[in-house]
Formats: sequence, C-alpha cells, structure tokens
Amino acid sequence: MPVEIVLVQDEVMRKINEPVEVSEETSEFHRRSLVVDLHTDSLMYARVLGLDLSKRHRAPRGISNWKLHTDVPKLKDGGVDAVFFGIVTHPWPRKAYGRALRSIDYARYVFDKNSEELLFAAMPADIETARGAGKVAALLGVEGMHMLGGSLDRIEKFYGLGVRYITMAHFTSNRFAVSSADTTRERAELGALGLEAVKVMNELGMMIDLSHTHTDLIAEVCRVSSQPVIVSHGAASALRPTFRNLTDEDIKNIAGTGGVIGLIYCAEWLAPRRSRPHLSVVVDHADYIKGLVGIDHIALGSDWDGLITTPDGMRDATDLPALTQLFFDRGYDADEVEKILGLNFMRVFRQVTESSSSQ
Repeated sequence: MPVEIVLVQDEVMRKINEPVEVSEETSEFHRRSLVVDLHTDSLMYARVLGLDLSKRHRAPRGISNWKLHTDVPKLKDGGVDAVFFGIVTHPWPRKAYGRALRSIDYARYVFDKNSEELLFAAMPADIETARGAGKVAALLGVEGMHMLGGSLDRIEKFYGLGVRYITMAHFTSNRFAVSSADTTRERAELGALGLEAVKVMNELGMMIDLSHTHTDLIAEVCRVSSQPVIVSHGAASALRPTFRNLTDEDIKNIAGTGGVIGLIYCAEWLAPRRSRPHLSVVVDHADYIKGLVGIDHIALGSDWDGLITTPDGMRDATDLPALTQLFFDRGYDADEVEKILGLNFMRVFRQVTESSSSQ
C-alpha cells in the first residue's frame, strides 16, 4: 500500500511566526538526550566572514545578514552534543585538495582554541567522552570528492586527519561520482574509481555520505557498500520535488543498508518557495520517511550556515528544543525521538567504525 503524502502544517493551530512553546518536560528530555547534528557549514562560513566561533553572534535573517546559525554558545544552549563541521571548498578539483587541508588545519585551530568547550572527536567513544565532560564533540566531514583531486590515496590521508565521512559529490560532478545537480547526466554509473572509493572507505571504517548524489549512484553505492551509508543532510522529494531531495527509491536503498538520513532545516528544500514554512515541515518529512522505511533511519542534519533560510520557529541552534517539542506534539514517543536526535546515527557510526580493517 503506498504511503499517503500529507503535509501537516498546522496552519490553523499555530500562527506562522509564533514561536514553539517548549514545555519544561521537553526541555529536560532534550537536555538528557544525546543530540547529534550530521552537517553544518558554520566553521567555513565563520572563516570566510572572519567571525570567532567562540563568541555569540546574532542569527541571520535569510542568507543576506552575515551572522551565524551556530557558534559555540548557541550549540551549548541548543543542547547539541556532537556536530559535524563540513569541510567545503569551491566545486572544482583544481587546488581543492590543498584548500581542504588548509581548512582542516583551521578547524583544528578552532577546536584547540575552544578546548574548554569543544572536543575534537573521531570515534563514537569520543562523543561520549565529550558529553561526560560537558563539552560539544566536534567532528569533520568533507563535502565532495572533488577535493580528492582524482587520487584514492587522499581518502586515507583525510581519514588520518580525523575526517569521518566524505560526501561523494557536491553541486558538481567529479571523477568519482555524479552530482544530483548535474543536468547533463540523465543516467549515471559509479565507474571503477568510484567503486574503489567505496571499497577503501568501507575498509577504513569511514562513512559514505550520499547527499547531493545522483539517484543512480545512490542505488549503486547502496548495492556495493558493505556498511551502512548516510545522507548527512536531505529531505523527501515526495513532499518537495527537487533535484536536491531523495526519491522513495533513494530512501529505501539507504535504509536497506541500515543507514540514516539527516533531516535538513533548509526552507527551500523542505517546501515550495511560495512562502517560508513553519518548523513543523521538518516533522512532515520525518513522518514521510518513517512511514516509508521506519523510525530507525531518521537523524538530524541541519545544514546550518550553508547559505540557507531556516523555517519559521527556528532562528538558530538555540531553537533546536522546539523541534523536539514538535516531534512530541505530532505523537512520537520518547524512544522514537531519542533515536532521531542521535541514537540512530550512533548505531551507524559504531557499526562503520567497528568494521574497519585497521581495528
């Protein structure tokens, strides 16, 4: 029986600009829960703008106000226990590897500078260590294999520097993978280099991220990967048809590996452009994915500071408890919400890292 496509916007019950009322019980639940964000661009955005992540900055209005959704104080206030900072460069391979290395150096500098609040993490146990110490675990993901410059050896180099996932493509295709944004490629194949990259990452215990990746390649990677894959930030195409989102088959293929999909908070990818949606639209996408493949394949992947406009009800990271409240308002139970907030991802992270041939 097909899953019914329903957008539940609560237009009558909640005024569009009205903040979500978070109960004391939900605030406490959120504080106790392990909360992991699979993708932000905050580190690179702050670097470009010359902003200090250790300080609190005003939230942006749209993408034109050069402020931050996320900084260290906001992460703490929003109850985020672990966050993947994206390593992002221009979308072309020329000099991208060197730029990526410099970006990783900068990330380590920021983590060291904020060592009282942040702990650089590379393994699941590091996240638990950070949480126990009252710190936010800071992890790294490379957004696009164009940064490999065509060299498989650089996957292991990135792994050695602490990178724990690589997105196969970004907004342009590369020698390893075809981007979902590539309008010149109606059909796509992984190719020998891409297949070898999947094998190398599986052996290293490094997560494969299929955000931004052509649907044909999603199917192929899911067939050949020996480990669960992730989509660090995405949404359901059935609710918001766009090249950027996941088809039903994509979602089923990802779930078939045991993987997870991090729900994005980008208004443009969550709802049509007619108006800015309410934060409850994120729960609409969770509802859809849950109905299609179950609760075990949903996670959080904000894309904060990725030149996005967030839905009404979420100004910045401090408002994350409001999303937890909306899950409860929609009828999700405590176990389901804990899975979405972090436990589903941690299951995948543990499985992938424990599979490493270097263990």
